Amino acid sequence: METLDVVLITGRTDKQGVTLEIGKTSMDYYESVAVVELNEEDAEKLGLNENQPVKVETENGAVIVRCKYSKSVKPGLAFMPYGPWTSLLMTHNTEGISMPSYKGVKAKITPQEEKMKVLTIEEILDQFIRG
Repeated sequence: METLDVVLITGRTDKQGVTLEIGKTSMDYYESVAVVELNEEDAEKLGLNENQPVKVETENGAVIVRCKYSKSVKPGLAFMPYGPWTSLLMTHNTEGISMPSYKGVKAKITPQEEKMKVLTIEEILDQFIRG
């Protein structure tokens, strides 16, 4: 299966902030945060449809999220809103600054079959608890 090398950037979004007030276990939060935004040109290279599941993988971990097209994301970059899904991709090493790096992380994007499940926040937490 074809993959795309990108630089992953994470951050806050307006929609994430609004849905955070509704609750992290809400469907609105899940739909606004369990995503990776890609430039449409990059998505087309992989034959991705909008909302198609993709695997985002870094040297620290991997997660399945849904692909969203974005005109504000430049080719070669990917953007994910802060949340449990990005936490699965980042190092826990803070290098003495009390916060791990969430910017400029090398990542690979791999298309997944439509039936591939994007985990909910409850399922992610369950994985942490069970190890």
